[in-house]
Amino acid sequence: MRFHEAIAFQWINPKAWMMVLTAATTIHLHASLSLNAALMALVLVVIGLPCITMWAAFGMSLRRFLANPRWLRVFNVTMALLLVLSLYPIVVHFFD
Repeated sequence: MRFHEAIAFQWINPKAWMMVLTAATTIHLHASLSLNAALMALVLVVIGLPCITMWAAFGMSLRRFLANPRWLRVFNVTMALLLVLSLYPIVVHFFD
């Protein structure tokens, strides 16, 4: 994915929409609607930029590790198991 394609993808990125909707409905920084929107954008950039930078750095270091097919398989199985385990609280709550 090229840089401009990644930027365009953000318009359909569900995680980005959820983050913005959550911030817009829970954070009230100023009475002025436009100033509030600008302040929220600033807060999201100040918090998001370091997080995204660390996430990208971790991904770049992980890429070298996962070039080995054996470690890629171990990683995929581990992630699948963690995903299934993350459903446990939902299932327990549903049948409670």
